[in-house]
Amino acid sequence: MRVIARRGMTAATMQEIADEAGVAKGTIYLYFRDRDELVEKTFDRAITELHQRLDAALESEGSFEQKLRAVLAAEMLFFREHREFFRLYISLRYPEGKRQKRTCPQYQTRLARVAVVLEQAMERGEIRRMDPGRLALFISEGISAVIIQRVIDESPPPEAADIDLLAGAIVDGIRSRS
Repeated sequence: MRVIARRGMTAATMQEIADEAGVAKGTIYLYFRDRDELVEKTFDRAITELHQRLDAALESEGSFEQKLRAVLAAEMLFFREHREFFRLYISLRYPEGKRQKRTCPQYQTRLARVAVVLEQAMERGEIRRMDPGRLALFISEGISAVIIQRVIDESPPPEAADIDLLAGAIVDGIRSRS
């Protein structure tokens, strides 16, 4: 990720990646067919790390809004830490704004976990009753849109401002009206 972020996707060589990792270039080819496979596996590993951070935030104590803010903060921190890698990855993966269908198992697992947290918040009366699965999808895609824009922007607004915007819009929109 560091080499690709520093040099760019097309300029990064397998030799530079091997040097950064402290291994021989041939060793990398034992595990990866080519640079494209290495990039995809690196992306998969990064997303696994992101999901671990999000799981920890979802499992934290507190109200739905506190959990939501913890998830937002964890996701924004992750993408800030890996901004250049994901900026390059997004430009290659989603040329001209085209987005891939979200069918990977990790994404579906994430939606299911968020739906459980939403269902629990509904049972406690924190938010009004609605389809938790569809609401999880709506929240996830809205957050993703803001995160992608933050990665693309040269000078995104402060993370706290986006967290307040997202948490406020989501919580105010689904808060229990009783």
